[in-house]
Amino acid sequence: MPTVLEELQRTSDAAEIWWDSSPLDFPGWCDRHLATAPDASTRERWREQLHRFLCPATPELSLARGVTTNPSLVAQSVLASPESWRNDIRQLIRSQASPDVASTFSLLYEEALRRAAREMLPMWEASEGRYGWVSGQLDPRHMFDTDLMLEQALSIARIAPNLMVKVPGTAQGYAAIRQLVARGISVNSTLSYTVPQFVACAEAVEAGLLKAKADGVDTGRWRAVFTHMIGRFGANTDLRHEAAIRDIELSQTDLRWAEVAILKRIHTLIRENGHPVKPLLSSLEVDDPALGSATLSMHLEQSAGGTVAYTCKPRFIADVMLRESELPAFDARAIEEEVPADVLEKLNWLPSFQRAYAPDGMRPQEFCHYGSFISTYSEVMGNTRKLIDFVAHQFQAAALSARPLQLI
Repeated sequence: MPTVLEELQRTSDAAEIWWDSSPLDFPGWCDRHLATAPDASTRERWREQLHRFLCPATPELSLARGVTTNPSLVAQSVLASPESWRNDIRQLIRSQASPDVASTFSLLYEEALRRAAREMLPMWEASEGRYGWVSGQLDPRHMFDTDLMLEQALSIARIAPNLMVKVPGTAQGYAAIRQLVARGISVNSTLSYTVPQFVACAEAVEAGLLKAKADGVDTGRWRAVFTHMIGRFGANTDLRHEAAIRDIELSQTDLRWAEVAILKRIHTLIRENGHPVKPLLSSLEVDDPALGSATLSMHLEQSAGGTVAYTCKPRFIADVMLRESELPAFDARAIEEEVPADVLEKLNWLPSFQRAYAPDGMRPQEFCHYGSFISTYSEVMGNTRKLIDFVAHQFQAAALSARPLQLI
């Protein structure tokens, strides 16, 4: 039987399923998930489903067509296998004439991206660059400095031909995107939650493509995606606060409609204006019947039939597999359905929704002040610090006696 995600893929030839973690983590996660199966028949059914989910060595069999990573995911991957990575870090230290924590952290991060890209390269080559991309995100500590982002982005792009540089949705990030696209480098605009961010991204991409064309740069294997962190939009506590002080009852379903409304408007702008950017949905969620939800996942059901990519974190895949029997048939025209008028009217009372939904609701300088951006930025920075500290600890452990370090 086809899985939920396979059924979703069938609603549109332009739909894509991606894996939201390193491809090297997939086999281990599969084993752990299969161990949770309630019985032998379920375990075998899940095994068959997962066997055809991510198969980069045999691209024609693989449902998943790309991979997203970020500093948080890289940190989780490294910290989940500390013994293995300790040896690698020590080799990286020995490979440098004057090693320090900063340079070793950068080499470690690049090595994690290199391994992921190498795993997906057969798919990239078989599809002539259409699929098999791996998103390598820039250091979050640089997201307000265009020059530093550009420098790191060029370094990441040189690692492998199927590495797509993941750039934050800040004013400085869009300036970097413009320069990267002009060089023919594929990009993924991340930390994105709003229509104004999409507009800024599309403008940067199109300006970059014009420059590339003028300079004779080959963009034949170039791609751009816009990561709409859909579940993180509704998790923005500003929405509930604004509803509460206005005596507006905001249900979980209303919040899902708010998230979907952003996507639908972005999808409409792409269709009407031909922007060369595909929306990539991340932070996907299943819906909780205990909170009044009547759907398995509104994120999937209301986007069906669209020119949309979906990057699925392990927990989301597990949750969908557990509840796959609850899914009604997908409507291949769902992406074109309008948000209920009464829900949209309610949401438009909320300033945080208005700013996110209107194409001119925010200036680029304001993107980093938006609630969803702030919470994600804090999380990514925290995980980056954990990975830096892991590297720092290897320096201390390798010393004759532990001593304080000047960290980065």
